[in-house]
Amino acid sequence: DKGTHREEKNPYYTLRDREETAVAILQEFGLNPETAHIINGHVPVQVKKGESPIKAGGKLLVIDGGFAKAYQNITGIAGYSLIYNSYGLLLASHAPFESVQQAIEDNVNMQTRTQILERNQTRIRVKDTDEGRDIQRKIDDLQELLWAYRAGLIQEG
Repeated sequence: DKGTHREEKNPYYTLRDREETAVAILQEFGLNPETAHIINGHVPVQVKKGESPIKAGGKLLVIDGGFAKAYQNITGIAGYSLIYNSYGLLLASHAPFESVQQAIEDNVNMQTRTQILERNQTRIRVKDTDEGRDIQRKIDDLQELLWAYRAGLIQEG
């Protein structure tokens, strides 16, 4: 049913293009507008018509998966993937393809274009993350325990 593919757009879809709207939303959630982003999904980006997934001065990103065949004629692509790694933030757009099965059978590579949105000035290491700090605390605790054992403060047993 093609009717299920139609997107009803409310005022948010006009307001989301404005940087001041994105800044206000980020601040409302206690986030720093200089470093935070709003990530939207679900709504197809009409790349064929020149629409960009980057909105509000780069503060809002629309990353609809778009793998659904029903949308590929509208969008011109097969969706986006947002990638964050130790080097920075990247946006990959995927070219339409017939099917994963056909790609495997015909040995066809899926075409992806990657755009660097933000590059970290220094590479983020595990130790620089919340999880990394938790791991370091556990290491410190274990080293203290080992020291106490070797010093005879803890008896085996």
